[in-house]
Amino acid sequence: MKLEPLMNFRNALEQIQAIGDAPFGQRVTYIAGEGTFEGPRLKGRILPGGGDWLLKGRDGLSFLDVRKTFETDDEALIHVSYTGLYRFSDPLTAKLNVGGASEFGETLFQTQLRFETGDQRYDWLNETLAVGEGRETSDRVEYRVFALAS
Repeated sequence: MKLEPLMNFRNALEQIQAIGDAPFGQRVTYIAGEGTFEGPRLKGRILPGGGDWLLKGRDGLSFLDVRKTFETDDEALIHVSYTGLYRFSDPLTAKLNVGGASEFGETLFQTQLRFETGDQRYDWLNETLAVGEGRETSDRVEYRVFALAS
């Protein structure tokens, strides 16, 4: 098995809904804004309205549960969903709070992605599993995504 570059994408974070301490940890919903994606076989925009239903544990380790809709430049719609792990830290939070940005690999921020589309031109995505690495700024997230290939 090997990793092949699939795409890079970025989107704004429109709103943060701090639900609070729930039975399984601190629940926070991040409402995703518009963005863009580009890779060797696809390119387009991320539609507003997706989100991340994050669950943060006491030690800062968090579980990501994300859903977004991508629209290719040739108007195909793709449902993108991913889970993953993110680690909060006080130094990184302080950096982001003053407008800074994290770097890839600065903290644990890894995802596993699935794709669903009814558009025949992108049917190959329905059979693609991918992994990604993320980073964030004070107002957006960015990912590098790689397809698992044999």
